[in-house]
Amino acid sequence: MSLGAIDELRAGFEQPFWALGRDVASDGRTVVVSWPSVPVELVRAAGLAPIFARGRNAPTPTAHGVLEPDLFPNRLRQLVDAGLTGRLAGVAAVVLPRSSDPDYKCFLYLRELARLGTAAELPPVLLFDLLHADSPDARAYNADRARSLYADLASLAGQPRGDDELRGAVASANRARTAARRVQALRAGAPRLSGVDALPSLGAFLQLEPERYAALADAAADSLAHRAPLEAPRVLVAGEPVDGAALHAAIEAEGAVVVAELSPFGACGTETDIDSSGDPFAALAAHYERVIDARLPVGALMQRLDAALVSADAVVISLPPDDASFGWDYPRYRELLARHAVPHAVVHGDPAGSLTPSDRGRIQSLLDDARARREAARVY
Repeated sequence: MSLGAIDELRAGFEQPFWALGRDVASDGRTVVVSWPSVPVELVRAAGLAPIFARGRNAPTPTAHGVLEPDLFPNRLRQLVDAGLTGRLAGVAAVVLPRSSDPDYKCFLYLRELARLGTAAELPPVLLFDLLHADSPDARAYNADRARSLYADLASLAGQPRGDDELRGAVASANRARTAARRVQALRAGAPRLSGVDALPSLGAFLQLEPERYAALADAAADSLAHRAPLEAPRVLVAGEPVDGAALHAAIEAEGAVVVAELSPFGACGTETDIDSSGDPFAALAAHYERVIDARLPVGALMQRLDAALVSADAVVISLPPDDASFGWDYPRYRELLARHAVPHAVVHGDPAGSLTPSDRGRIQSLLDDARARREAARVY
């Protein structure tokens, strides 16, 4: 049962974005999102289904003609390429959160390409803006932005929606989050689940219907709880958040196991539930304001890293050429890791593609160090 459940979870994570353009009826009920800073509960409560743009080791020749190199992450190049080649023509909307400069620039590019007629088949392109500021005015603004997006999506879906539908969507998502935390628990201490299996199993929360996700994640957790622990150095992936398991696969090919990642597609996406007993829009805005993205305050990011180090023997920090944010935090990463005596390596290849030979060498050296430390701890 667990292997079947994990296979279905993986399919629910990996396939949806690449299947766009094949089924007109399905596409028409879909909202394409560039990053998980957009509340999936708003999309579902409006009667639509969220699908996230994802990076891939595949060329984007059409996007290459309009986007500058090394400014946009792979996922955004894939999104623009899909928009320019007509694969998004049938979807209800594209929503980009103002979660990073590249996402905001991508929003502007898409709107301009549509205005010029270069991407004439694009659906409505919407921007979702949350302020990362703890003040009454900021909280009110964020709640209003969530309310406005909900109204826009409900209008596109052609059906009126209210607070009750939104609270129901939040409750369903919370049940799915509970199941996701059971999957993540299999990675703590002595891990029983590889990162290559874990990240898709967690990331599927964002795209699968919540009740189906909860059933699959619970089935996987029930069976895998009896699996023998994986004896290997435990690695945390940090830096620019990954949106897939390609980097995990490269690390685990060297004999390690990835037990966590600072990414909303993985361990950080389902940590806490949402209390919608009050204003559901304010609750959603407060929750998604804490999603890991380039606008998350560095203090909050360091707290996440500090907590995740409990289960890690080593850390791989991904800083690809398109990164314009997380590299600034590297001195803080290095200082925190030194205090915990946890070794780390920095890699610069595209995390959705293939690592460079230098990156692979750094990972090999890091894991040699981690194994030596583990062996020394056993001796003493």
